[in-house]
Amino acid sequence: MPETIDYLNDELLLTPDEKPRAARTPLLALAVEVIERINAFVDETGAEPISQPGRSVRERMLANELSGLRSSKANLDGLASYDNHNLVFGAAGTADPLDDPLLSDGLDIFDVRDELKPMARPDFVADRRPCPDFDRFEPLFEGIRKSVEEGTRKPQPFRQERVELGEFFVLKGQLVHVVDFRDEHRRNGKPDARLRVIFDNGTESNLLMSSLVRRLYEDKDARRIGVTNVGPLFEGARTGFVYILRSLSEKPEVEGLLKVGTTSGVVEDRIAHAETQSTYLFAPVAIVETYELVGHSAKEVEQHIHRLLRPFHVALRVTGPDGRTFSSTEWFKATPDLVEKAINQALA
Repeated sequence: MPETIDYLNDELLLTPDEKPRAARTPLLALAVEVIERINAFVDETGAEPISQPGRSVRERMLANELSGLRSSKANLDGLASYDNHNLVFGAAGTADPLDDPLLSDGLDIFDVRDELKPMARPDFVADRRPCPDFDRFEPLFEGIRKSVEEGTRKPQPFRQERVELGEFFVLKGQLVHVVDFRDEHRRNGKPDARLRVIFDNGTESNLLMSSLVRRLYEDKDARRIGVTNVGPLFEGARTGFVYILRSLSEKPEVEGLLKVGTTSGVVEDRIAHAETQSTYLFAPVAIVETYELVGHSAKEVEQHIHRLLRPFHVALRVTGPDGRTFSSTEWFKATPDLVEKAINQALA
């Protein structure tokens, strides 16, 4: 049987202006969008983007994306034809993508003004891994980039003692989005929590709030990008879920109570280790109902729902396995129908 020839991709049949067509995997499609943004910057400025103190937020974010492409180029077959300025495949070296400034005290791919002081190792080391549902957050990052470039949203210096659900930050040239709070507690006498944070390069981490706050203060070029009254930033975007939970605790004071909250991730993942978290009373929980959020800030929706349910709120204190006492919020003495009515009103 004669060999089949792919006339569309045969390099011998291409004109000088044509490029071989690469198979567009989701990862490659995302990488093409990134390299095209970088190409546009180089065409405009005549230089590759650099992450350096004093550079614009846009340039530092592009420099971070360029470093990500360089470190991943072995898995990006087909991207070379889009690398117009030979920035990725002509680079002399690459950075280790696991060398994360949030997770270590060593050198990283970013320029740092001050040398970081040695610190004691934490009792839990956060891990950096690919974000499995990054497609839900990517439109939000794009909205932030666009608003920063257009000047409609101005990054402000970081001067906070804590971070809030839904906030965006620029840390060493990289956009960081706080999408979930877990296991709120006190650490060294100050409020702390386990976070889920998403990075604009498609990875995520579950570091402590205190760790993120410390890194933001250490980076003198770190910036906060607020989300209050964000307007079209969330338009059409899937921003998370509202959940109604019932505790499976056998304690009589918990009977009939419902927990109502929001998460930017998957509800099942959020409650996977409920028995180890004070917010769930150190007991398993059952999902009563979930509602997908589209075009709404999860933080603002949660605040609105809690205001509507305030007359039904029940304050709880729970003792953990180590004997410490915690406050647990978001629990209400209400029926599922009443909670559903409040949720529909908040989303109207």
